[in-house]
Amino acid sequence: MNLINLIFHRNNIKYVIALILVILGFIGLYTAEGTPLITILFFAILGVLLLFNIPSKWVEDSFAFISYKYKISSAIAGGLFLAIASSSPEFFTAVSGVIWYKIFDIAFDTLVWSSIFNLCVIIGVVTFYKPQVQIRKNILKRDMPALGITILVLLLLALDGSYSAIDFGILVMFYFSYVLILYLDKSKPYSEVINDSSNLKIILKLLIGFILIAFLAHTMISFGQQTIGLIEEYYDVILPIGVLACTIYGPGTSIADLFMSIAAIKKGEDTAAVVNGISSNTFDLTICIGVPGLIYTFLSGNAITIDLNASILLISILLVSFILVFFILRNGKITRKEGFILLLFYGICTIIYLLNILIF
Repeated sequence: MNLINLIFHRNNIKYVIALILVILGFIGLYTAEGTPLITILFFAILGVLLLFNIPSKWVEDSFAFISYKYKISSAIAGGLFLAIASSSPEFFTAVSGVIWYKIFDIAFDTLVWSSIFNLCVIIGVVTFYKPQVQIRKNILKRDMPALGITILVLLLLALDGSYSAIDFGILVMFYFSYVLILYLDKSKPYSEVINDSSNLKIILKLLIGFILIAFLAHTMISFGQQTIGLIEEYYDVILPIGVLACTIYGPGTSIADLFMSIAAIKKGEDTAAVVNGISSNTFDLTICIGVPGLIYTFLSGNAITIDLNASILLISILLVSFILVFFILRNGKITRKEGFILLLFYGICTIIYLLNILIF
């Protein structure tokens, strides 16, 4: 009876529906074809994106408990552990795309669009829960410069039309340099109250969370690649990876971050709600791109060639998004009007990008 009540609890119904959609997606691969199968796979992908929230929360809670129990500084807890937790869907999406499918665009386009979504949509949306959001300026002095330098490095490394093992190594080393800065930041220990639990339970929760995220990420990419193949087979239309990256993969892998920021702003934690849309981007653009790229280039022995025009456009959109957010937040606050500007900017950039890869 308790299990039935848990399943049909109003907060869990959406996850039950999402699980059903994913199961139907697997069944559809063997029982359907054509437009019905494309439709089934589309909704199955949406189901995967919603299910990401469950294991992501497990990983987040585990890292929060570890940070609290071992008195780890709030800088390391937020900038490293919680960044890993919130970026796990992006990381395993990149791993699946680069290592399994050997398509670097899945990783690159998804992670850059995820960062654009975090900056524009997450920060924009929280303003609709509070007319004026106040942020501690000292937080922005550390996280914003790190993100800005990361974007510039990513842009400079792309100018020769490829990413080599050395390029990926630079991205990874840059993140470790950022972690060193966090370590030297003598901030107070992580103090959020965490329910006590056994070490074994926390470790199991962390490992199972990572395994489920990896499985869901691979499932999402598999369904997406199947959909692209079916559209080409039945409609003779070649759908670029960038279409899925900017409409589904990128925003979808950041949904958990969006929910976290909404929860934080409802609790009155203005700084946490905004910084959540900033801090994890450095991890996304360095480790989530760098590690899969390093593995692939090491195994293949070749640099990864990129579409220079599309990549420069994408990084440029991210850079302009960063500059816009930087100027909006320079006074330590953001209004609802400015939040609307960020959302409008995101919509315009999405349209421009889609037109560029589909028409031009």
